Amino acid sequence: MRRWHLIEIEDLPFLPTSVRNLLTDVLAFLSTRLKIYRPVLPLLEDVLVKMGTRRIIDLCSGAAGPWPKLLDDGLDVSVTLTDKYPNRAAMSLAQRQHPERITIREDPVDARALPADCAGVCTMFNGFHHFPPAEAKAILQSLVQRRKAIAVFEITEASPRIFLSVLCVPILMLLITPWLRPLTWERLFWTYLIPLAPLCLLWDGLVSMLRIYSQQDLQQLAAATDSPGYAWKTGRLTPPFPGLPITYLIGYPQAEEQSRQQDVPTAEASTATTPQSETANT
Repeated sequence: MRRWHLIEIEDLPFLPTSVRNLLTDVLAFLSTRLKIYRPVLPLLEDVLVKMGTRRIIDLCSGAAGPWPKLLDDGLDVSVTLTDKYPNRAAMSLAQRQHPERITIREDPVDARALPADCAGVCTMFNGFHHFPPAEAKAILQSLVQRRKAIAVFEITEASPRIFLSVLCVPILMLLITPWLRPLTWERLFWTYLIPLAPLCLLWDGLVSMLRIYSQQDLQQLAAATDSPGYAWKTGRLTPPFPGLPITYLIGYPQAEEQSRQQDVPTAEASTATTPQSETANT
């Protein structure tokens, strides 16, 4: 794999919570306002139907990620938000917006050690590259052993388009911070007086470009798991500007899909148990 797993500041346990929450708030604000993840709705709907569930356990949720907007756009699911460093204020705001659809795990949840009581399709938005290959493979293997479906979506890649986007994010942060809630003196301090937060966003964005798993990397990780009876699919969505390219990995146990289609009399399209790849324009 041609990737460099350098340190992202957001991953450091000693980073002040106020700074980490501000970083995740900015990223969530941009992803929802720009509707970055809207193209994945058909992919999510497809795996939910295959698994016969409307429940999602979201890993590495940060500030609730794109979920408020995805629910606004009509995705009919219930979502449990989890994170190793949960942004509780942002998650609570998302829950108030969708009280019947969103629940929160208040305790820290590490994607590498998912609690046994977490039910539903597992999703991860722009969080998979935070794990080195051995840990990323272990996460997939753990979900396979529990016969759970996984949908990973990543918007970062090593391209001029993403590089320019990364350079713009700290500037956008300076503009939107006064509109983020809660607005505290700490946020103003770390954004304007000592601009640690914008610098962290810039560094982490550049490092993410080096850390990112390509479509081929995701195929390799899926193929390396011991997953008989599992279907894996990778692909790349290329929405028009201002959308960003989305690379994805989706895996699910075929037995669940087959059990729900056994009464269908017509011929069905087969899904390979080895990773498939596709590229789509939206």
